[in-house]
Amino acid sequence: MERFILRFQGPGSKPRHDVEQIRLLPETRVVDDSSSRMLLVESSEEDAEKLSVLLPDWSISPEQKIALPHRRSVPSRSR
Repeated sequence: MERFILRFQGPGSKPRHDVEQIRLLPETRVVDDSSSRMLLVESSEEDAEKLSVLLPDWSISPEQKIALPHRRSVPSRSR
């Protein structure tokens, strides 16, 4: 299973009916729906493509992980 970000492109917040449709798909799991316009789901690529047809007001893209730089504190130099 891969993770995908679904972003509602229509006006206002994501429609509850759309979210329920997504939750009812047997091979798709909603991981996070805390955003008013986005969902993070686990799904196969094939099922994600089905979602794009089923929900034309949503954009679907694979989750991308970005490594953050290591932040070490550097002591300030006094003159």
